[in-house]
Amino acid sequence: MIPLAVKETHPRKDFTSITQLGLKALHLGQAHAGALEERLPEGLCAGLAEDLQKLGEVIPAALKARAQAEAATAEQQSAVEAGATLVRQFRAAVRRAKAPVDVRHGYGIGRYMNPRIVRDVKAALQQILARGKGNPAEAKSLGIVKRDLDGIEAALAAITEADRAQEKKRASAPESTRERNRVANRILAAVARIEGAGRLEFAGNEGMRAQFEALGGGQRGRRRRASSEKRGDVDAVVAKADDVEPTVAVRVGKQARVTVHAPLPGSAAVLRSEQGGEVGGGIGAGCP
Repeated sequence: MIPLAVKETHPRKDFTSITQLGLKALHLGQAHAGALEERLPEGLCAGLAEDLQKLGEVIPAALKARAQAEAATAEQQSAVEAGATLVRQFRAAVRRAKAPVDVRHGYGIGRYMNPRIVRDVKAALQQILARGKGNPAEAKSLGIVKRDLDGIEAALAAITEADRAQEKKRASAPESTRERNRVANRILAAVARIEGAGRLEFAGNEGMRAQFEALGGGQRGRRRRASSEKRGDVDAVVAKADDVEPTVAVRVGKQARVTVHAPLPGSAAVLRSEQGGEVGGGIGAGCP
């Protein structure tokens, strides 16, 4: 069978809707396992159950990674601003001391510094430190003492450490987001396969078929399809050049029936069918 096509881009549905849609599709897959088994890839429903469970874990992880990256960025900016303040005070002190032009240039006066750019602030601090340490008598005549230069070194170290931490956090955040997107898109791909299998299996049973059609958009989706039929462009699809994704085989379990013992956070442990019955055995049980 054709493997599921899974993207790493942000899904078009919100994650709560994806969870509910996945649960509904899983319920239908469980309820009609015998009829749909030969139409679905082996282990698809078991993988869907696992991904529904996993989605409750990867969403908080992605949010945490993003929050940590934002906090690290704020710390970095704070360190940069503190360093920029030091640069401005050193330059002001040198100007007030009526230092010669070459000395002023040696301390970076006249050189533009963007106070929000790490490399600009670090370069300005390093120039002041090099001039002060290289010309101690000159520095003393300008009122610059050792503890001032020690402060420059401390500011440089703080900026370097904050920048390193920020880059590390920023690097981890996208991977957490991609994993969240992969899981959500696998759920949507599995839902689509269950929908298609149900449409074929129950093509002559309008009531049963409607339950599977609802996975693809419900009444609004059917109205759009009806409108397309009137225009004579049924199933017309316009492919976008940047919407082509590599095909990735979804994870397939070794057993056709896998029970996931822990219920999905925020969802009912037992799903009720539209006829009022219950599907027991846990998420993923009795499904192809």
